[in-house]
Amino acid sequence: MKSKSTPTNVLGILLNGGQSRRMKTDKGMLSVNGLTNVDRMNTLLNRCQVNEVITSGQQADSIADLYPLGGPLSGILSVIVQKKPSAVVVVPVDMPLLTSSAINALITQGLAQQKACCYESYSLPVFIPVTDLLIDTLTVEFESDRYQQDGKGPSFRYLMNKIGCRYLPVIDSQALINTNTPQEWDNAVKFLQQRP
Repeated sequence: MKSKSTPTNVLGILLNGGQSRRMKTDKGMLSVNGLTNVDRMNTLLNRCQVNEVITSGQQADSIADLYPLGGPLSGILSVIVQKKPSAVVVVPVDMPLLTSSAINALITQGLAQQKACCYESYSLPVFIPVTDLLIDTLTVEFESDRYQQDGKGPSFRYLMNKIGCRYLPVIDSQALINTNTPQEWDNAVKFLQQRP
């Protein structure tokens, strides 16, 4: 629901920059019923309370990472720097059972409290208000000697501790299943094909 009703500039970010090592194929291009994960998740985000959807990754129509191999937070920072939204809601390409109601619950709570929101025990999906603290924290981490030496970006846990996060109770754990292996993907596809 790209929206005139969305009270602030909420940008949907689809993370599609992973290396898919365990899957051994590009997770974004896996398909169910003729739709790739990129297309399915893009459609899902467009049904949510966002003004626009942007894909983060190396594909032609995506925003590339400012800090290569820096992980999902590098992708998020790269989109924020280029698009300058007031807030973002971030979903991974490999969460095929995710629902718009799960995403909208994060947006609603996050906007109401002006605080990052995610589900207990899950880093993604996540709603994050864009603040100077967020941008400064990520920039300092990616410009640090540690990142320059080992190439590993900060973790979601570190970031959420730094900026503050509200953890919502999980209502539908199946919607939050992440598919990193061929077996996990096959199980998710079977479930999707049984959905009405």
